[in-house]
Amino acid sequence: MKSINEINDKAIKSYMEDKQFDDWKLNYHLEMNFGLINDPNGLAYFNNEYYIFFQWNPFDCEHKFKHWGLVRTKDFINYSIPKAVLAPDDWYDKNGCYSGSGIVIGDKLNLLYTGNVKDFQGNRSSYQCVATVDKKGNIVKKGPVLDTIPEGYTPHFRDPKAYKMGDKFYFVIGAQSEGLKGCALLYESADFEKWSLVGKINTKYKDFGFMWECPSLLNINGTDILIFSPQGLEKEEYRYQNIYQSGYILGKLNYNTLDFDHGTFEELDLGTDFYAPQVFKDDNNRDIMIGWMGLPEEENDHMTVEHGRVHCLTMPREIFIKDNLLYQKPVEEMKDLRQEVIAEAEGVICTEWKSENTNDNSYEINAEIDRLNADHIEIKFMGIDDEYSKLVLDFKNGTGILDNSSILNGPKSIRKFKIEKDEKVSINMFVDKSAVEIYLQGGRYVLSSRIYSKNNSQGIIISSNEEIKINNLNLWSMGGFKYE
Repeated sequence: MKSINEINDKAIKSYMEDKQFDDWKLNYHLEMNFGLINDPNGLAYFNNEYYIFFQWNPFDCEHKFKHWGLVRTKDFINYSIPKAVLAPDDWYDKNGCYSGSGIVIGDKLNLLYTGNVKDFQGNRSSYQCVATVDKKGNIVKKGPVLDTIPEGYTPHFRDPKAYKMGDKFYFVIGAQSEGLKGCALLYESADFEKWSLVGKINTKYKDFGFMWECPSLLNINGTDILIFSPQGLEKEEYRYQNIYQSGYILGKLNYNTLDFDHGTFEELDLGTDFYAPQVFKDDNNRDIMIGWMGLPEEENDHMTVEHGRVHCLTMPREIFIKDNLLYQKPVEEMKDLRQEVIAEAEGVICTEWKSENTNDNSYEINAEIDRLNADHIEIKFMGIDDEYSKLVLDFKNGTGILDNSSILNGPKSIRKFKIEKDEKVSINMFVDKSAVEIYLQGGRYVLSSRIYSKNNSQGIIISSNEEIKINNLNLWSMGGFKYE
């Protein structure tokens, strides 16, 4: 296995070269120039910068040799060159530096992650480990702070998310009971060194998948939120359509009894590619979420594998509570990537609106539409003739469909979801070469998908079964992240 220095020399060279990538290389989503990227980790605002760590196999497009990579940014536009900072090179993480979190304590950023260890028979051991980052960027591994798994649980015990409340530190961690049921456990500490089990968080979901990965416990304006990624939910027509899901429950957690009084589990993203999100709070008191724009066990479906890389992260999103639901919107800084106005409309009544110039599929469209008597609105994008994706909103039946079955390259897919029968439609869609993020109704519904259209498959059409009124619409070409 190559050393961190060798990996980073390759990374620096790849980002400094004026290299011609394939048609699917992303402009404004974080992806690596080589290897596999998955879960965002250790998200934190530290030393006047955003620290974005992530799982990274820098050697291949497989889930092996998990390192932690890191990029830093002050503005979500200009980034440091991605580098490997944690390697699986100690006895307690030799089979992977698995997911974890970051928390600022004093003048250091403390990282808490799972060290994965397997013996020759494939038996797994799980260690919760600490590393520290100082203000000069030096990262030091401290080793395990928790080396046992509580009785009644399997070694599928990982992804600690740390936070502080009052004078205590806590972390919530994903677990699997010996009865093969997913759940989340809570630990506490006075000093971030000695940890004790508080217990299992008691939810209404006693039999909800075989494992809960990447849990986060946070509070927004007095409401407790448990975000987690359950594995093993049965697919339904309008829910749970991916191999694994990510979602949340809202309510109130009693820290004395660990009883969580909450509502129903809601999926965070209804597209084909979203998993393992993590949330952190920045210096402006924003709750920012970044997710993995991919799913486990589906790497070979992606066209970029043949070019030696796979997956990316979502754009950073601000989350907030409205109508007892989590809404999501891209952080304001993404507006700084807008370039020329490709098209605009205001007060236009029509049954079809079209733009064939979408700047090599790197654009943002923001529109508000009064549907008048129309109950069916369709948006074709990433091509409008022989190849295209389409979003269909059927307000008569209260359903939506993201249909990628007409795309020629990569996986073909259809995702169905329920929508409310609103009179107005708001859509904010970001197309980035081979990544699409769609925010509907002010972020009430979000869909993220990797879509590998041909480079010349461009254009966008909004059509309806009856006249609609486009109150306002703006279509911008989008620039890209800069790395230095």
